[in-house]
Amino acid sequence: MLKDRILAGTMAGMTASFLKTIPNIILWRMGVVEHMYLFIASSALISPEDVTKVWGLILGVVVDIITGGTLGLLIIYLLTFTGRDYWWYKGLIVGNIVWLFGLGLAINFGAARIVPVDPIFRLTSLIEHQIFGLVGAYLIIKWYPEPSSQLHREEQNTN
Repeated sequence: MLKDRILAGTMAGMTASFLKTIPNIILWRMGVVEHMYLFIASSALISPEDVTKVWGLILGVVVDIITGGTLGLLIIYLLTFTGRDYWWYKGLIVGNIVWLFGLGLAINFGAARIVPVDPIFRLTSLIEHQIFGLVGAYLIIKWYPEPSSQLHREEQNTN
């Protein structure tokens, strides 16, 4: 259990991002999709020719994990302000929004130099981003206690 909201949100988001990427790598290795998230993420900072090189892959992992951690903050604050009921649905909403704006608008407006237009990639990435939202929300529910819990009362008493 984590006491700090920022730590819980970022850790949940980074873990969810990692778990979202696994099916994408499997589909890429099977030849079902043409692009990995790691390639797309690193292409935001380096040329597309370099994304498959070792440093390009490392950069892609770093960008994807940082993005996931940042989006984990969105999930934890959404759950903080709207409540934990229907956490799974709220996680799906975040996953859908990230998919729509991240892989829809941001990439198409030049945030990355690789723009996947393959419909199979677009559909599988929707499911993978829903996995991200569900896992992120679930981990926050498990790792970060409700503000009314004993852990939070003890933390407030020490401050």
